[in-house]
Amino acid sequence: MNIDKESQNSPPTPTTNQPKTIDLDKQEGDNVQHKKKRKVGEADESKADDSNAGDLGKLKPCRPKSWVWDHFTKDESGTRSKCNWCMKSYAADSHKNGTSNLNKHLMHQCKKITKHVLDPSQTTFSLQEGSKVNINALVGIHFDIELCRQALARMIIVDELHFSFVENEGFCHFMSVTQPRFPLPGRISISRDCLSLYVSDKHKLRSMFTKTNQSVYLTTDSWTSVQNTNYMVLTAHYIDQDWKLHKRILNFCPITSHKGEIIGRNIEKCLEGWMIDKVFIITVDNASSNDVVIAYLKNRMEDWNSHPLKGEHLHIRYYAHILNLVVNDGLKLKHMYSSLSKIRRAVQYVRQSPGRLDRFRTCIKEVRIQDKSTVKYDCPTR
Repeated sequence: MNIDKESQNSPPTPTTNQPKTIDLDKQEGDNVQHKKKRKVGEADESKADDSNAGDLGKLKPCRPKSWVWDHFTKDESGTRSKCNWCMKSYAADSHKNGTSNLNKHLMHQCKKITKHVLDPSQTTFSLQEGSKVNINALVGIHFDIELCRQALARMIIVDELHFSFVENEGFCHFMSVTQPRFPLPGRISISRDCLSLYVSDKHKLRSMFTKTNQSVYLTTDSWTSVQNTNYMVLTAHYIDQDWKLHKRILNFCPITSHKGEIIGRNIEKCLEGWMIDKVFIITVDNASSNDVVIAYLKNRMEDWNSHPLKGEHLHIRYYAHILNLVVNDGLKLKHMYSSLSKIRRAVQYVRQSPGRLDRFRTCIKEVRIQDKSTVKYDCPTR
């Protein structure tokens, strides 16, 4: 440090209150010098800034805010806090007091707080069905927003609900009563959750097919909707390592026509997308186009060299469809057709009018028939 020359030449003036100045030289090597002046008794701001800038990357992350502050309010002094439920006051100095006393008050002493707003980090016990054995067991659970959103997306998929269901007034009121801490997602957010759940499950299933060397049994069918659109579905059946039978829909897609070669190419494309090369059996109905499908897939699987019997016995016909065809042909016989026509006309007469159907039910009660079912049409394809 070098004392300023002007201050050395001037006579001493003890009565003045002017602060002394000191030159601070910082040398970087021997070439660069930065001179800064500061007042005596004041901290060097440049050093403070440099030290703070260097320590930013070393700071530890702050602890999350305790859940008790959702139910307590600090006073203006900041040393005491008041319960929002019963208005009881506690010491709450951030430097002297912790949150243990506030936590104890909410968990055991406050009589006005509702149970569903207690500590979300605490694990509670729930009676749930076991996964491997059909017995009920106590399982420790805790509130998790991510798990709740995944369960909600699964409910939308399994129950085939529309995405706007989460915005219905009744469902929002139900969730506000059962779990007010859960922020309900909108229809766009829940659609993204459903898509992410599908992608996650698809990745798990595909890895299972590839890593465990799993053989599958396929069933497929195609039909035309009322909008005159052709659809095809492909379902895989397999047995896992615990000898449990599983069924998964691999693909549900529109097709251009019901020609066998087109259906075969779609099945081949789906199997390649799922990385499935070990197909043991394929079951289809007795449509003539399905014979072309099986012939096409046999040729492709010979190149894969994955079938244990080299394509033999790959085609298993749908025996329920065969039985249905036999029964329908038997019902078309002359001595049976006339009787069945009368029954069909009687059923049609009863079901054409709601009043007739009500009178028919009244007659069922009068004769004391215990069966609660009513007359129904027969379906030729069922």
